[in-house]
Amino acid sequence: MLSISLHAFTSLSSYSRVLVFLLGAYALNVHAQAREQWVTEFGTKVIFIQSTNLPMVDVAVDFVAGAAFDPDGKEGLSRLTMQLLDTGTREHDEHAIAERLATTGSQMGGRFDLDRAGVTLRTLSYDKPLGQSLDLLTDILTNPIFPQDVIDREIKASLVSLQESDTRPASIASRALYQTLFGQHPYRSTGEGSEQSLQSLTRDDLVGFHARFYRAANAVITIVGDLDEARAREIAKQVSENLPQGSLVRERLSANLTRSDAKELIIPHEAAQAHIRIGMVGIQRGDPDHLPLALANQILGGGGMTSILYDELREKRGMTYGVGSYFSPLKHPGPFVIAFQTRKDQAWEALEITLTILSDFIRNGPDLKQVERAKKYFIGAFALNVDSNGELLDYYAAIGFYDLPIDYIDSFSRRVNAVTLEQVKDAVSRRMDLDKTVRIIVGPEKRPNEPNG
Repeated sequence: MLSISLHAFTSLSSYSRVLVFLLGAYALNVHAQAREQWVTEFGTKVIFIQSTNLPMVDVAVDFVAGAAFDPDGKEGLSRLTMQLLDTGTREHDEHAIAERLATTGSQMGGRFDLDRAGVTLRTLSYDKPLGQSLDLLTDILTNPIFPQDVIDREIKASLVSLQESDTRPASIASRALYQTLFGQHPYRSTGEGSEQSLQSLTRDDLVGFHARFYRAANAVITIVGDLDEARAREIAKQVSENLPQGSLVRERLSANLTRSDAKELIIPHEAAQAHIRIGMVGIQRGDPDHLPLALANQILGGGGMTSILYDELREKRGMTYGVGSYFSPLKHPGPFVIAFQTRKDQAWEALEITLTILSDFIRNGPDLKQVERAKKYFIGAFALNVDSNGELLDYYAAIGFYDLPIDYIDSFSRRVNAVTLEQVKDAVSRRMDLDKTVRIIVGPEKRPNEPNG
């Protein structure tokens, strides 16, 4: 079964990975001899990066098929479909698939978030292992049979995992935040599903979801490694021509995503610590305010021990071991989140201090020194020595999937330098609103002095 890297649902590290994507890849371009993009005759977007430092090829095939596309009442379907792609095809069962991967020395993985579901392949660039691995990848993507016994096994495992996560205050807080913040919008999902929705899933559901969403026009192929453009085009054609045909599917998502008021939700829990989340609707990929808000977030809570929130809550008051904030941009506006935990007896004080800090930041913004320090940090991160084809794959897969310019990374330093203090303050004042935040408090039973009942 494909192991998943859950990008969108990893709280504090989610946006930091976005920044690594924007920064670290700059150094990687030193090794890239060619960089091309095209659309196959079957409607599949392709990005190819030639990297000859190792005899390896990395391939990602991502589909518009994330958790946001689960049908109502069938939450968890998209995730289960992706996970079970490699558990049996018309020609190979899951053991034969694992054996063929081992024989070629190849590795296959999955990734999944609100917007997309995908499969990655890493293999040697020599003709025989590359050809065999690509044939297997194509078979898995186009001919999964979703054996009933495997479906039963994995639903049972998912139910156990869900029951366990229902006991963890951090999971409860994150799930409640998404559901409360996004309301009826598909981004309310965390991809896990519920006990009821998981138990309702059938093999026909998986077969139908695959046929609808795992289409050539719904796919983005990213190829990185030691091969030329002609071979990359052969790979892209092989994968895309065998996928089901049909139009791009995105109708479940709506750009109309706003909150008009603040809301507070208290969820009692026996844990010693209170887990607190403050969230608001944030930005989408490619948003013109992205860089000003990224710099602002670095200053407010994204900069770890150098951030305002860390200094105020941890250093000055000792209320938490750690606090952070992040934007999680998606195809449509994703969340902005502040997250921390503290003792139950000081939860409300810590929450009010955090809200006051956020209010002051929205009203006044950072100062010039803070902005310049954040810009130097971003640009200085270009010097990170990241030389993994797999990381290149992730960076350019995001560029392709979210329709960003192919030179998005190369122009990053120049664009960061061009951001002014006034632009940061303006973006913060326009795009962040304390009166539209959701506050989730897991732990205490009620606010102090609040009457029972």
